[in-house]
Amino acid sequence: MATLTLIIIFIISLLALLKGADYLVDGASDIAAYFKVSPVIIGLTVVAFGTSLPELIVSLMAVFNGAADLSVANVVGSNFANIGLGIGIAALILPLAIKNKALIHEIPFLIVSSFLLLILGTDQFIFQKLGFSLSRFDGIVLYIVFIMFCYYIWTSLQHKQPKAMKKDIEDEYIHNLPLWKATVYILAGIAALTIGGRYFVNSSIELASNFGLSEAFIGLTIVAIGTSAPELITSFIAAKKGIGDLALSNIVGTNIFNILFVLGTVSIIKPIGIAPTIMQTDAIAMMALTLLFLVFATRGKGINRREGAILATLYIGYMAWLVIGL
Repeated sequence: MATLTLIIIFIISLLALLKGADYLVDGASDIAAYFKVSPVIIGLTVVAFGTSLPELIVSLMAVFNGAADLSVANVVGSNFANIGLGIGIAALILPLAIKNKALIHEIPFLIVSSFLLLILGTDQFIFQKLGFSLSRFDGIVLYIVFIMFCYYIWTSLQHKQPKAMKKDIEDEYIHNLPLWKATVYILAGIAALTIGGRYFVNSSIELASNFGLSEAFIGLTIVAIGTSAPELITSFIAAKKGIGDLALSNIVGTNIFNILFVLGTVSIIKPIGIAPTIMQTDAIAMMALTLLFLVFATRGKGINRREGAILATLYIGYMAWLVIGL
C-alpha cells in the first residue's frame, strides 16, 4: 500500500481510537454516576481505565497480528511519554501540587509495577537462557498485583475526599446523560476502539516496513505518543485549571493500568515475546524516569517548573537518541 495512504489511515484510525476512548469514558462515567458511584472513584478508576484503552486495544491487535514488539514497546513508550510529557510539560504550564495524601502512596505502587515488569520480562532470559518474554503465568502475577491495587484504591477512597477535588472530577467527567444515551456512548466507543485499533496497528506495521524501521521503534515513539494522547490532554487541561492532583493521579493511575492490566491481559491471552532492546534499554530508561518522578514528587510534595523541565528534557533527549541511533 502507498505510504501516503498508510499515513492517512494511521491518522484517521488514531482519531477513531481517541474518540472511542472519549465516548466510552463519558458513557461509563455517567452510568457510574447514575448508580451513585463517587466521582473520585470515577476519576481514579473509570477515567484511568478509559485512557488506557487505546494501549490495550493496540497491544491486543499487535499480538494477534504477530507484532509482539509493538505491543510491549507501546506500553513502555506510553508510560515514558506520560511522565516525560504528561507530567513534565503540565508542570511547566503550572506547578503541580499534591494535596491528596493518597496520591503519595500510589506513586510507589507505580515503581513496584515498573520493577515487576522488568523482573517478569527478564526472568526466563536470566535463569533459563531463553528470550525475553511475558508468559501466561507472568500475566496472572500482573493481574494479582492489579487486583491488590484496585483494593487499595477502594479502601483508601472510603475516607473523606477533599470537596474541591470531588467537584473538579464531577465537573470534568460527569455530564448527566440519560441512561440510554450513556449506553449508546459506550457501544459507539467500543466499536470505534475495535475498528480504529485494527487499522491503527496494521498501518503502523506497514509504515515501519516501508521506512525500514523496527516495530519496537515505531511502538516506542509514534504509536506510544499517539495512544497516550488522552492522558496528555487530560493532564494539560487539569494543570491549566490548577488541579494538580487530577493531573498527577490520571498519569499515575494510567501507567499502573498500562503495566498491570494491559500487559497482564495481553500475556494471559497470548504469551508475548519481547525484543531484547526493549527490556535491556527502554524499560530501564522508563524505570529511571519513574524513580526520578518519585523523588521529585515526595521531596517537595509536588512537581515544580524546574523539575517538570528536567522530566521533559530527559524524555525528549532519549527520543532524540533513539532517532540518532537508527
